[in-house]
Amino acid sequence: MHNHLSRTLERLARVKRERILPRMHTRLGGVEVEAWTVADDGEPVSARHALGLARDTGRTAPGYSHFPLGAAWGKAWSTTWFRIRGKVSPQQPGPIDLVLDLGWFDHSVGGHCEGLIFTPDGAIVKGLHPRQSDVRLKGDGAVPGLLDADGAFLLYVEAAANPLLLGLPPFVVTEHGEKGAEEPFEQFRLRRAEIATFSPEIHALCNDLDVLGGLAAELSADEPRHWRLLRAIEEALDVYDEADAEAAARRARAILAPLLAAPAHASAHRITAVGHAHMDTAWLWPLRETVRKLARTVSNALALLDADPALVYAMSSAQHFSWLEEHYPELFARVRRHVEQGRFVPVGGMWVEADGVIPTGESMVRQLTYGKRYFISRFGREPREMWLPDSFGYSGVLPQLARRAGSRWFLTQKISWNDTTVFPHHSFWWEGIDGTRIFTHFPPAETYAAEVTARELRHAVATFKDKAIASHSLLPYGYGDGGGGPTREMAERLRRFADLEGAPRVTSRSPAEFFEEAEAELLDAGSLQPVYRGELYLELHRGTLTSQAAMKRHNRRCESLLRAAEYLSTAASVLRGAPYPREDLDEIWRTVLLHQFHDILPGTSIAWVHREARDTYRAIEERLHELIKVAGAALGGEQADPAGGVLPPFTVAKPPAAAVEVTDGDGTVLDDGLLRVVIGDDGHVTSLLDLRSGREVVPPGRRLNELQIFRDEPVRWDAWDVDRHVLRHPQVIDEVTSRRVIRGGRDAGVEVVRRVGTSTITLSMWLRAGTGRFETECVVDWQERERLLKVAVPARIMARTARFETQYGYVERPLLTNTAAEEAMFEAAMHRYVQVADGDFGLAIVNDSMYGADARADGDSTVVRLSLLRGARFPDPRADEGTHTSRWAVLPGADVPAAVEAAYAFNTPDLAGLPQVAPLVRLEVLTGHAIVDWVKQADDGSGDLVVRVYETQGGRATARLHCSEELGSGAVLWETDLLEREIGGDEDLPVAVGPPGSRRPVSEARLDLGPFQVATLRIAP
Repeated sequence: MHNHLSRTLERLARVKRERILPRMHTRLGGVEVEAWTVADDGEPVSARHALGLARDTGRTAPGYSHFPLGAAWGKAWSTTWFRIRGKVSPQQPGPIDLVLDLGWFDHSVGGHCEGLIFTPDGAIVKGLHPRQSDVRLKGDGAVPGLLDADGAFLLYVEAAANPLLLGLPPFVVTEHGEKGAEEPFEQFRLRRAEIATFSPEIHALCNDLDVLGGLAAELSADEPRHWRLLRAIEEALDVYDEADAEAAARRARAILAPLLAAPAHASAHRITAVGHAHMDTAWLWPLRETVRKLARTVSNALALLDADPALVYAMSSAQHFSWLEEHYPELFARVRRHVEQGRFVPVGGMWVEADGVIPTGESMVRQLTYGKRYFISRFGREPREMWLPDSFGYSGVLPQLARRAGSRWFLTQKISWNDTTVFPHHSFWWEGIDGTRIFTHFPPAETYAAEVTARELRHAVATFKDKAIASHSLLPYGYGDGGGGPTREMAERLRRFADLEGAPRVTSRSPAEFFEEAEAELLDAGSLQPVYRGELYLELHRGTLTSQAAMKRHNRRCESLLRAAEYLSTAASVLRGAPYPREDLDEIWRTVLLHQFHDILPGTSIAWVHREARDTYRAIEERLHELIKVAGAALGGEQADPAGGVLPPFTVAKPPAAAVEVTDGDGTVLDDGLLRVVIGDDGHVTSLLDLRSGREVVPPGRRLNELQIFRDEPVRWDAWDVDRHVLRHPQVIDEVTSRRVIRGGRDAGVEVVRRVGTSTITLSMWLRAGTGRFETECVVDWQERERLLKVAVPARIMARTARFETQYGYVERPLLTNTAAEEAMFEAAMHRYVQVADGDFGLAIVNDSMYGADARADGDSTVVRLSLLRGARFPDPRADEGTHTSRWAVLPGADVPAAVEAAYAFNTPDLAGLPQVAPLVRLEVLTGHAIVDWVKQADDGSGDLVVRVYETQGGRATARLHCSEELGSGAVLWETDLLEREIGGDEDLPVAVGPPGSRRPVSEARLDLGPFQVATLRIAP
C-alpha cells in the first residue's frame, strides 16, 4: 500500500480554516447597533453612567445613535459603548449566540481592543477578545434572563480602543504609548454583529482535530501512533462535507473517537493544569486599563468555572482583588463564592507580582505582609506559594522571606528565557543566601500562558530536567500579560488530554495540590534531591536595572522616607503619646508596592504609565515629608536642632573633622588627612590615596569617574535588554565645558561640566571631610536616544569576586569570565553598594539611586562601572529624557560592615530641623556585624514595637538589643514571623531569640544571628 499521508496536516489546517470553522456559527439575522463614544477627557465612565442608571459627576450624558456595520469606532485609548438590540425566535432550536467582531487582529489577545458585555441593569456578562467573541443567548451556558418572553434582548458593550503596540514585527517605535498622540491611528471597525446558531458538534470536531493533529505533529515518524493518527485524520477529512456539516461532523468524530480513547502509557508524565491569566498590573496600557482588564478576564473565568465544575482558576496579586472589590463589587462577590468552593484560588500572597531584584528588603517584606493580610481578611485563606512567573530575576533572599512569611513553595517560569545557559532543574530546592531552602518549580512548558496544545505538553515532557526523580509538573494555561484567561477551547483540549496515548496525563487541580505532591515526590529522592544555591540571575533583561531612572530614584527615596517616617511616628507615639498615622502609612505603602510591579519599577511600560508614576511618587514624597514634620513637632516642638535632629538607629552621624585643604597647580589636590584626591585639568580623578593605609586606589594610567557612553541598540526588547555588543566599544566623554573649585562648609571639591551629543553633564566631586568618602553628584540633562551612560571606578585591587548588595545581604559575583555563566553576568543588580577587596584592603562604592553595574577583573585591578542612564525607544520613545540627579561615593579601605553603614547614611533623607531624642532601640554588636534595619509599630494596632534586624556579612553575629527607658521596665520581647505572628516550635528556620515562642524581659534580649539572617522582634511596652 502506498503512503500519501505526508501532507495530511497541511490539508487539515486548510480544511479547518476554510470549511469547518466557518460552519461553527450559522447566521440567523442581524441586530440593531447604536453607539456612544465617551468624550470629555476620553477616560472611561462607569457602567451605570453609560447605561443611564446614574450620572458620573462632571461627565457628559450618554447619547446613543445608529452605528452601521463596518464603520470605524474610537480614537486610540478612547471608549465606545455599543447598545445592541435583537430578537431570537422562541421556536429556533439549538444554542444561539450573539457574535461580535470589534475589529480584532487574530493574535495578541489582551494586547489591543477588548470589550465587556453588560445587561441593562449593569450586571457583567463576559469579556470579549479575539478568541472570545460570542455570548450565549439561548441554550446551555446562556445567562438566565438575557431574553424576554418574546425572545428580545438588549445588551451593552464597553469597547476599549486600546492600540496594538507590540505587533508584528515587534518593537516598532510608536507614539501611541501616550494618550492624545498625533501619530496617525487606524481605528478599529465593527466587522460583525449578528445572531447565529452554534454547532456543538462542529465545535467538538474542531477540538478533536486540534488535539489529534497537534499530537501527530509532535510524535516522531518512527512511532506507529504518529501514522495511525494521520490515517484517522485523513479518513475524518474524507467524510467531512460542509454541505451537510452537522451530520458530516458526527461521522468524522466517530472515526476519531477510538484514537481519543487510547489511554496514556503507565509511565506518562503527569501535568496539573491550572487556569490562569498572568495580568500585568501595567505595561502596554495604563493602570486604569488594568482595572477594566480584570473585569473582562475574571468574568470570562467565572463563566468557564460555572460551565465546567472540573476546572480550577488561580489569580495572584492582592491589588487586583482589591480593585475588583472597589470597582466591581458584584463580580467580587461571585469570586468570593468560588474561592469558598476552592475553585477560584488566590495565589502568591503578594500585593503585586513585584520586581524580584530592585525593591529593598523591607519592601519585599511588605509585599508579602500586605498581600497575605488582604487574602486572610477577605477570604480566610493564606496562600502558601510565592507566585512570580514573570519577574526579571530573583534575589537570593526570597527563600528566607517567603518562608518567614509562612510560605512553603516558590514558582517562576522566567529563568527559561536565559540567553546563555540552560537552568539545570525544574523541581528543586532553592537555597537562599542565608541557607534557607524552599521547594521551587519552573513549569517545563516554559510559558505562564499556555493554550493546552500538544506542542506545549510534549515540550513540557521533553524539557523537564528532573525525570529521574520526579514525574509531575504544573501548566498555567490561559491568555496572559494583557489578560483574557482560559477559553472553552482550552478546557475542551484539557479534557481530551486527560488520558491520551502519546501525551502526558493532564489533570485540573489547584496549585497547592500540585505543590504538596511534587514536594513529597522530591523528598522521596533522598540524597538525589537537587539544590540550587544563591540568586536566580536572569541572563536577559539586564537593562531593566537602569531604564526609566526616575522610577528607581523615586522608589529609593520613598523607601528611605518611609523608614524615617515610620520610625519617627513610632517614637512620637511611644515617647509623647502622639497618634500613630497608620491609615496614612498603609495607603502610602500600598501605593509604593503597586509601583514596584515588574513592568513599572523596571521601566518597561509605556510613557503614560511612567508619567503617572512620576506624579504619584512626587505626591507620596510630599506626604511622607509632612508625616516626618508632624512627628518631629510631636517629639520636640520648637526645640528643633538644625544640625540633624532625631537620628534613627540605622543612621551614622558625621564626625567632626578639619576642613579639606585645597591645592591648585597641576590639577586640584583635595586633602582631609584621611584621603588625598587629585583631579586633573580634564576633570578626571588621577589619584585617590588612602592616607591611613598608604594605598593608592587609582591604577596607573587609569582615571576614576570617567564617564563612558555606548551605542545601546538591543536586538530586541529595547527597554528591557542591554546586550553584550553594547559594552564592547565605550566612548569616553572628555569634552569639558567648564571646571571650577567648589566649597561648602568643611568640604571642598571640583565641579566639571561636560557635553555629549545634545546632553549636558555636571559632575560635582566632593571630599567630605572626616568621612573617608569621596563623593560625586551627577546632574544630567539627558537628551540621547539609544545610548547607555556609565561611570567607571577603577581600583588597584586584585579580586576574583565583588559583593553586590541585595536585600538583607549581598551577592558575591565573579569578576572573571572563565565560564559561560560568569560571562553572562556582564550587567548585574546592586542596591546601595558594591564592595571589592584583596587581602585586608577593601573598597566600597555606595550610591543613592542606581541598580545596574558591571564589574570585571583587569590585570591586577578591578573596574566597576555604574549604569546611570539609558535612552530606549520602545515602548516609550522618549524614555529618560530630561534632568536626572544621582550620587555615588568611593570609600577606600571599606570592608562590608563599613559599606553597609555608609550605604545607610548615604541614603538617609535630610532630617535637619528635628529635635534631639534618645533612640528607641540600640543594637550593641558583640561579635560579627548586624544592624537594625527598621523600627515600626505592630500592624495589629496593639502599640507594640516591631524591630527588624539582620546580619550583614554572611557570617555569624551576636548582639544585645537595648531599649529606651520609656518602653518601661516590664517590657518583654519575642521573635515573630514577618506577619508579626509568634513563631512556633515546629519551624525549621533559625531563630535569633530562642527557644521559639519564648518571651523575655528586654534587658535580657541577646540575639544570635546566622549568615544574612533576618529577625523580626516584637516588643510589648
